[in-house]
Amino acid sequence: MKKKKLKPRYKFLIASLIIITVGFFTYAVISGSNYQIGIPYIDEDFGPDVDVSDSVEAKCNDESIVKITSVYTQKDRTVLHCICIDTQSVSQGKCSIDISFNDSDVKDTVIMRHDLVVLPFGVIYDLTTDNFSAMKIGIHVEVLVLIIFTIVLILSFIEKFKNGNFSYSMAVLGGVILFLAITVITTFIDPWYWQINSSLFTVRMLLTHIVNSGYGFIAITTLPVLILAVALCISNVILIKKEGFGLHNALGFFIGFTILAGIVVIELSGNFANVNSDMEFAVKYIFNHCAIFLLCYFECMLISTAFCAVAATKYKVKFDIDYIIILGCALMGDGTPTPHLMGRIQRAYDFEAEQYKSTGKHAKFVPSGGQGSDEVISEAESMKHKLEELGIDGGRIIKEDKSVNTSQNMWFSKKAIENDTENIEDVNIAFSTTNYHVFRGYTLAKKAGMNAKGLSAKTKFYFFPNAFIREFIGLVWEQKKRHLLFALLIIASIALLYLLIIY
Repeated sequence: MKKKKLKPRYKFLIASLIIITVGFFTYAVISGSNYQIGIPYIDEDFGPDVDVSDSVEAKCNDESIVKITSVYTQKDRTVLHCICIDTQSVSQGKCSIDISFNDSDVKDTVIMRHDLVVLPFGVIYDLTTDNFSAMKIGIHVEVLVLIIFTIVLILSFIEKFKNGNFSYSMAVLGGVILFLAITVITTFIDPWYWQINSSLFTVRMLLTHIVNSGYGFIAITTLPVLILAVALCISNVILIKKEGFGLHNALGFFIGFTILAGIVVIELSGNFANVNSDMEFAVKYIFNHCAIFLLCYFECMLISTAFCAVAATKYKVKFDIDYIIILGCALMGDGTPTPHLMGRIQRAYDFEAEQYKSTGKHAKFVPSGGQGSDEVISEAESMKHKLEELGIDGGRIIKEDKSVNTSQNMWFSKKAIENDTENIEDVNIAFSTTNYHVFRGYTLAKKAGMNAKGLSAKTKFYFFPNAFIREFIGLVWEQKKRHLLFALLIIASIALLYLLIIY
């Protein structure tokens, strides 16, 4: 078995992560012997012209481990300022620093205690706030890692598109890219993370930023997603007016309601004003953030799948196809193809004709579809008649007339091709279907073990959005176990991060 080589982008990712990790720990060691304790305050607390540091007294209970070098006030561009207490490590061990005001009203009253531990190499770690000197660049490191991951994933996405490798994993990949990109953007445009005093940025703050990243995503995507939901509803109105009412023609309303319901749940669960206990706060906090991330997940999958579906219809299949599977659908009452099915037949015929004209290579046709209870002949037989009417020799038509759905179309067509060729791995296969169905066709072909390429037949403009939603729901249902696993992982991750933040 031939060993697969690691692709350059993954080598770049691994090398970058190693360099960043080594660099961060090197910086932690170099800067770690000096640590700054920060106590935030605003002007209204003491007045804008008061030197707060004159009222602060800091004492270390063991100066053989850590010594205090200075106490001063640092004001930044925000309204949040900081009383800074600089410390320096002397030797390994544990100690405490008590911080008090020498104001007459609260003289000698300890208002804050920081428990410190000096690690090897003289690095000071603040056990009280889970902080150390290198955390001042924590947000920079996080953003850099996110950017690198996003770039690598985008390169993988582009490669999948170029190779026509449209699949469920491609939709997931696109969703992850979307979430990471928006997280980076919202972090960049939030001045808090770049103007806050460096001593105030702690491990807990970094974890909180990760948990709150869903807020930024929802804030940026809510308007365009609501516009999308409204557009789907409008397309449903047009569809129902032209095609008649039916649940399958009202799926756009379902998606719009799901998005709106998600936003309402987030808003209602995000009010912590009337919380009466820590347990109630924890439950409400976890529920609210789980709802946010689950809506983010739904939106990412919807937007990414929509993009992949459109990209799949635009992909240009190379003229080297040996077999073209034509996916069946309902027939007219007299057994002739419906306009939808005729579009698929015509697309397959036109592609084969263009291929022969360009390369001199003929392809065989595999009309696929059984006979429904309300159909006078099988869909495959109907398609065969139409292909023969178009001038295709019967010897180049291989009927598959046992399937009753798209999944079976792929599996049974694969068997038909295997019976017609010595090695299916040596032939190139395409499938012809309506544009809204192409992406799901790719996923089902891959599930059947075929690396088939999709040929896209056009449909009426008002039919595509609702039909795509139907395909999206079908894709979600097919992968329901994976979606359930992702949902459980989201809930578990939020709960774990919450526990890490509060303890």
